[in-house]
Amino acid sequence: MALSTFSELKTSIANWLNRSDLTDEIADFIKLTEADLNAKLRIRQMEQVDSLTINAETVTVPTGFIAVRSLHIASSGTKHNVEYITPANMFKIKGGSTTGMPRTYTIESDNGTERFRFAPAPDTSYTGSLQYYKAFDSLSDSTTSNYILSTHPAIYLYGSLYHASNFLGGYDPAQTQQWSGMYQVALERAENNDRQDSYGGSPVVQRTDVSTDLSFYRRKTAST
Repeated sequence: MALSTFSELKTSIANWLNRSDLTDEIADFIKLTEADLNAKLRIRQMEQVDSLTINAETVTVPTGFIAVRSLHIASSGTKHNVEYITPANMFKIKGGSTTGMPRTYTIESDNGTERFRFAPAPDTSYTGSLQYYKAFDSLSDSTTSNYILSTHPAIYLYGSLYHASNFLGGYDPAQTQQWSGMYQVALERAENNDRQDSYGGSPVVQRTDVSTDLSFYRRKTAST
């Protein structure tokens, strides 16, 4: 069974379903599986580090953005953490004419476009270093493979079969449940492999040697 490309994956799904009339639908099953895996997986291969130009109170998130791991601004040889606060707390502290180096951020949506909002608003253009989780590239005729398909093809195969069985109906519920279970096992295997590769079985100890000046945030919340 070949499962190294988008075309081979579609053929394999059709063979497992014993159907030759689902060309468009199979692409949908794959898309649904990609939405699942990007929502559920958090592994090293999803980590991305980009420079982020912070020159306004709001900045659009990068393409494929899922979640922040860390954000800091380097200034005068010092790394300054930019700390996350909730949108509700951002609403309390933002406004007025206060500007400076951003100390806090939140994430909000404007008509479906996600963006960062910073406080204080930048008084000049800063360059941030953003470490974040990025969605895997979606498979297509032009993007024929990605890390998941090449390394964990069972995620795509069993995830697509599970979504197909829900779409088609008439399947033995036990079969649908089996594909769902195999899909979950494949996801867990990817996470476990990543965890073992990252830590080699050693206990995880979180350390930090960076202190953050949150005086701006404390002053603003204390006054509300």
